[in-house]
Amino acid sequence: MKDLQDKVAVITGGAGGVGSALAVRLADRGCHLALVDISEEALTKVVNELSVENINITSHVVDITDKAQMSELPAKVLAAHGKVNILVNNAGITYQKSFETHSIEDWEKIIGINWWGLLYGCHYFLDALKDSGEGHIINLSSMSAFVGLPGQTSYCATKAAVKLLSESMWAEMEKLNIGVTSVHPGAIKTGMIQATLKNSDDLEAAQRNYELAQRIGVTPEHVAARIIKAIQKKNLRIRVGKDAILLDLLKRWFPVGIQKLLRLAA
Repeated sequence: MKDLQDKVAVITGGAGGVGSALAVRLADRGCHLALVDISEEALTKVVNELSVENINITSHVVDITDKAQMSELPAKVLAAHGKVNILVNNAGITYQKSFETHSIEDWEKIIGINWWGLLYGCHYFLDALKDSGEGHIINLSSMSAFVGLPGQTSYCATKAAVKLLSESMWAEMEKLNIGVTSVHPGAIKTGMIQATLKNSDDLEAAQRNYELAQRIGVTPEHVAARIIKAIQKKNLRIRVGKDAILLDLLKRWFPVGIQKLLRLAA
């Protein structure tokens, strides 16, 4: 999809971080937007800041873990925009907890957002993407899909699932003229870890991870720029940040050794 002018993009988690940064860049390229988030206040703020001449921007307050709400969303977007060309499954969450201290309720929440929300998006928007004649799905995975990180069991599990789902869909969707890209960022300078500190059992580790991300992480704007290039080139996957590339390579070269090293740090 070389030309983004007058295309329509749906972005979950569109009220902050990578979602809002991507919204800005897409709008600058003439792309209309349907921004989806659970926070009406945050969505209103982003839409007001994004006011761009001749760009139709709509906001949709949706709990992406709710199947009924997600099943109804495509019709609402189509009513407002007439078509859907791009779906960005961006919303995500993580807790800094060991498997031992993860409650089933923790798993249900994280799987609900990181997996079911993304799967609902792919499933319910597929017909609209097909009907557009040219579509693209962006699925936000993580460098955590490459390696089993201590304290991130639920995050790693869900992001690895996103990676393989995306790869399978990429192979299937070519005949429908729909591209699928799995995005694997390393540390990003967002508040995702900070926002979930209250749900973490290792506050020191969570705080260290947050501070590390602020020091070495890429900006949401950088991730957004890479995503746009991936749409234009129909990439299967992109790794964003030197840490993501390094972790991927280490897992390939030392598949057991890297896990032994991480075990020492657990």
